[in-house]
Amino acid sequence: MPWWTWPLALVTVAAVGTVAVAVQKPGRVRTVTAWLAAVGLYVVLAGMFGTWARESLAGGSWAGRLGFGFLAVMFSIGLVIAVFKTIAAARGRGAGGEAGATH
Repeated sequence: MPWWTWPLALVTVAAVGTVAVAVQKPGRVRTVTAWLAAVGLYVVLAGMFGTWARESLAGGSWAGRLGFGFLAVMFSIGLVIAVFKTIAAARGRGAGGEAGATH
């Protein structure tokens, strides 16, 4: 897979998520949509850095392995948090005064 497919996927998910949130009225549905867009971004970022870490592992690059591996772990943790926040927003259990994914 060419290297540019991951950045292209990232830009595409960001654009679709931005438009999906922008066309909705403020409220619970918009908050859930924003969190779903954040989940999509985290999926692409974790996949991108995970793939690059795997390629660095195959190529024997310690710097790439550590750098890309660290970023893959961090974005994977962010993905788990975003999924839980999406579920909480969908159930209407967000903390009082808590900002949505776009704030």
